[in-house]
Amino acid sequence: MGGDVWMKSSNLVLMTVAIVAVGIIAMPSTISLFAGQHTWYAINGSNELPCRKCHADVFAELEQSAFHKWNGYNWTENPEGSPDNTACYGCHRANASITYANVGDSVTDVTPGTKAHAASTVACMLCHQFNASDAVNPLNDYSMPGFAAGGFAQPANSPYNYTNGTCPGGHAAHQGFIQSAINDTKMEDANEACIACHTHIPVKINWTHRYSLEFSCVPELELPPTHFDVKDWTLNGTYNITVFGWRNGTGNTSEEGWPGGYP
Repeated sequence: MGGDVWMKSSNLVLMTVAIVAVGIIAMPSTISLFAGQHTWYAINGSNELPCRKCHADVFAELEQSAFHKWNGYNWTENPEGSPDNTACYGCHRANASITYANVGDSVTDVTPGTKAHAASTVACMLCHQFNASDAVNPLNDYSMPGFAAGGFAQPANSPYNYTNGTCPGGHAAHQGFIQSAINDTKMEDANEACIACHTHIPVKINWTHRYSLEFSCVPELELPPTHFDVKDWTLNGTYNITVFGWRNGTGNTSEEGWPGGYP
């Protein structure tokens, strides 16, 4: 009986030693797994969140841009305090009608966001409209007005100034393109149209063209009849054609050779 008690006590001691040994070995790994998980970026003063950490692909694309690579009035490639976020802030914290969350010189000097928190989606025309200097955030050192697009009549349902007294537009071939993009809610304002023409995003268009023009030519009454009165203009039928424009600027009307088996 005493031997059984001794054996059980010995087993208990061995199990205790084993548990402690496992804890000694495992605990450092467990602690190291969670170490640093609850540290925070200091964003007061000149410190900023690293937008590039999550948006590295966008940053890499901006690196190829002649105009949007580094935004800001000084046009330097390494502005003090924010070498990575200049272009990010220049567009996505630019809207003067929005109060973005911000931290001042101390962590207690906090401004909460109202219409947006850290950033907002942006319409190209925010910075490329007439009087854009009144629309971009004057408190953001990196925001600046761009070149005015101009040449369009003011489209419906857009809050941005596509025209002014000098550039009223009205004859733009792409006016309908702009208006259609504004009416579509997938992106802000006319961004679909801006991206289709001004970026390397591929574009596929299903065109419906008029097949032919028809008109009548009636001789004038003067003799000899060297002039004709042209009238009765009509459009005969339609035909459809699909074109695909690839990112390198080339395009074709055949599905053969479309990159990546598109569509």
